[in-house]
Amino acid sequence: MVDLMSLEPSLIKTDQELPGARQSNAMEPADDIVAFGATSIGEIEKLMEELRVARDYLRSEGERVKSINARYAHLTRTASDSVKIIAESMGKWRVPEMEPEPRRSDSIRRIGPQ
Repeated sequence: MVDLMSLEPSLIKTDQELPGARQSNAMEPADDIVAFGATSIGEIEKLMEELRVARDYLRSEGERVKSINARYAHLTRTASDSVKIIAESMGKWRVPEMEPEPRRSDSIRRIGPQ
């Protein structure tokens, strides 16, 4: 293993302050690396948990939206079918205005002498 202190002692600072206001008491540079790594791992795990919560929330919202859309589609189909039934029923009651009325002159001729 390579001794980092022997390579360039001015690059390695063992008295550097760690994040979270903890002072390093490490005698070897590897201890500082482990301390920094532990802090980073904790932050990453916290972030991963927040992402899991967000994922679960988005999944449940997706299911809720799908359910609402399915109900809306069913309501739309039902309303459309109802309108068709009503229109067909009303069509049977209605007398079309465009039908020609029988001519009186034609009826008179039939009644008269032939």
